[in-house]
Amino acid sequence: LAPGHTPGSSVLRLESGSDRALFVGDLMHSPVQIHEPDSNSCFCEDPAAARATRRRVLSWAADNNALVVPAHLGGSGAAEVQRDGDRFAIKSWAAFSPYAQS
Repeated sequence: LAPGHTPGSSVLRLESGSDRALFVGDLMHSPVQIHEPDSNSCFCEDPAAARATRRRVLSWAADNNALVVPAHLGGSGAAEVQRDGDRFAIKSWAAFSPYAQS
């Protein structure tokens, strides 16, 4: 469960071998929220819970080298995050290409 932003919101964790990804849905609306996890959007139902959930999810991603895949980053794709003191930083982007071949 990922309380705070949207009622009933959850995070999906996907693992395959040593690869990990967190699909975080509405938990983040801007890359700024990776660097500043205490920044909420104006749509958070419970701002304190949203901040706590974002910090918990980003901590897990940084500690487990997981990609963070938000629903609302406008085509940016996914981000690997790392700790930066009590905040987080974008380690690298895993951009999604509309031309990817399967």
